[in-house]
Amino acid sequence: MKKFLNIAIWVLFILGTLALLSFTQRKKNNRVCENWEINVDAFSGNHFVNKERVEGILKNIGLKKGEDKFSLIDTKKVEKKIMALSSVEEVEVFKNMNGTLELNIKQRQPIARVFNRNGYSVYIDDKGKTMQTSEYYTARVMTINGFVNIKSGEELATIQGNDSLMNLTMLDELFKLATYIKNDEFLKAQIEQIYVEKNKEITLIPKVGNQEIIFGKATDIEKKFNKLLLFYKKGINPNNLNLYKTINLKFDNQIVCKKNK
Repeated sequence: MKKFLNIAIWVLFILGTLALLSFTQRKKNNRVCENWEINVDAFSGNHFVNKERVEGILKNIGLKKGEDKFSLIDTKKVEKKIMALSSVEEVEVFKNMNGTLELNIKQRQPIARVFNRNGYSVYIDDKGKTMQTSEYYTARVMTINGFVNIKSGEELATIQGNDSLMNLTMLDELFKLATYIKNDEFLKAQIEQIYVEKNKEITLIPKVGNQEIIFGKATDIEKKFNKLLLFYKKGINPNNLNLYKTINLKFDNQIVCKKNK
């Protein structure tokens, strides 16, 4: 008898909970959307997306404050529209009981801007994905240019979904190189440009000094940078940097420097 009573209590509890949830959902769906709460992550330091731009998207898909019932708002459709912005990494849309449509948006984190020889450019983010540039904001990141085979108007998803195109554009190698530089505080402060030569070898342009750093192929990245760091810290007086035209990291276990004439 006691066991039966316990089962009956649990069944009533579950049924009551389901009924309450159903009532709450019906009440929410019948509410009018009184306001939009748009939260764009600020900690990233990027401003590709702002509240005004998101409000413009909401208006373009026909949403109206103070008129639309929640039952008529498709949150998945709203999320899809905002995710169409290449600078957006994640978006979540919620209907709150207070009549507010809440949007939480996370932006992508660009680590480098890649230019082709005609001036067309895209960003590479910290996940290795490409993203379009924006007329609203320009990120202060490392520049990659030279003989980069990215074509104006070429779909970025097409590039990343095709191994041959990825090899042609060198996006994977450039991402790995840019990531290594970004994650090292000294290199991040020292290197401002990656230049791709015609033979696909890399030349680095530092912020301090007039010399070029000949990196060679985008291989043995850690080994080459360890040589460079040792050279900067123990091999040369910082005041003498401008004596050198090139610092060559291509050779095993040595650095070959060429002085200015």
